[in-house]
Amino acid sequence: MDDIRYTLRLNKILYRKFQHIADDNFRTVNKELEKLITSHIAAYEKDHGEIKLSDEH
Repeated sequence: MDDIRYTLRLNKILYRKFQHIADDNFRTVNKELEKLITSHIAAYEKDHGEIKLSDEH
């Protein structure tokens, strides 16, 4: 799998609240964020159609 590392900067309160949600769902913060992004993309594509990616990305 071609995972990309990305640095995300959040304020401490936002991060701790998100960490609480991840813990409550028995996920790491990374996996919770990945699920959130996946859900957001699915909702976007439902409204706007599939996002086509070229090989350059």
